[in-house]
Amino acid sequence: MKRLFFLTLGMFAVGSSPFMIAGLLPSIGQTIGQPISITSQGITAFALTYFFSAPLFPIFFANKSVKHILQLALTVFLLGNLVTMTAESFVWFMTGRALTGLGAGIFNPLCVSIAFQLGGQAAKGKILSLVWGANSAGVVFGIPFGIYLSSRFNWQFSIGYVFVLGIITLAGLSLQRVDISLPTPSSLRDRLRLLVDKDILPVVGITCFTSMASLGLYSYVAPIQAGSPNTLTASLFFWGLGGFIGSSSVGFFVDRTKKPLVVMAFILIGLMLTFIAIPFTKDVPYLGLTTFFMWGAFGWATPTPQQHVLFELREEQKTILSALNSSAIGLGSSLGTAIGGVAIASGLKEIDLPFIAAILLVGVFIGQFTLIKKIHLRSIVRE
Repeated sequence: MKRLFFLTLGMFAVGSSPFMIAGLLPSIGQTIGQPISITSQGITAFALTYFFSAPLFPIFFANKSVKHILQLALTVFLLGNLVTMTAESFVWFMTGRALTGLGAGIFNPLCVSIAFQLGGQAAKGKILSLVWGANSAGVVFGIPFGIYLSSRFNWQFSIGYVFVLGIITLAGLSLQRVDISLPTPSSLRDRLRLLVDKDILPVVGITCFTSMASLGLYSYVAPIQAGSPNTLTASLFFWGLGGFIGSSSVGFFVDRTKKPLVVMAFILIGLMLTFIAIPFTKDVPYLGLTTFFMWGAFGWATPTPQQHVLFELREEQKTILSALNSSAIGLGSSLGTAIGGVAIASGLKEIDLPFIAAILLVGVFIGQFTLIKKIHLRSIVRE
């Protein structure tokens, strides 16, 4: 556990960074002189570089010194936050977010790999939970604290606090003895082959479109919540708290029912109803926080059942499918943010965005229902 301390601290910092930006967009827009429809594309830049770096880093860094890769990833992550913090133009802001996403995309999966190898056979689950729990804690506690710093001082202080955590992590890991080489991963050809697999593609597509609706909408949480009696800090805290509880508890329902496809269908229904309720509950004290809690709970519950389905389809490709599922989430987030920006620029009010997200989820649910029927019929034929 002592060897994992600075890894978990780094995961906390990385967990705080991408979603905190959503709450800072209005202030950042004032600094760089751009409307929120433009500044929100910084989230797209982060998600896209994360999308490409997460699945490709094992190929380029296989059999390399883990310590050196960690130092490189954190250096890029820190550089990205430094450029973001000092940006006074749109170009530099986008550059900073892209560099931050690149560093995070390398750092996150590497931490998981290290934790898996450092843990004893009986403690692997516990250690992996610790590492991912730190990442979720960055969302639950790190984001509200960052927004609080922004309200007391300015938005640069929020980025600065993540930067300081990254510096401490880099210094601590540099002083530690970590000498692990990553195993040689599957080839890029094998990874690309899965993208056109007729069984894998529908599942990954549902993950992508669900992320487009949920995380894409989150990019505009500040203007959506504007004017509410519930503070932005409180709303983000309840969103993160719901996400922590949802991601931690959904595994129980998947294990209990043994039907991850059905669990995912119910999650989609809950998320859809939550989005419809947001505009109506926004101005209601406390009740508005409940919808943010449910949004986080349903939204963060989606990766686990999807990962289970992928593993059931191609159990021998677990490592590749895990990276593919993460990349689908990142791609969906970036596309959702970009589409939301175009919609706002075209005249759509921010408060109407949840309705658009709910309509998108109707299509996703239809796809999920079709997938359930397809797999059910296949199981009947096999029997």
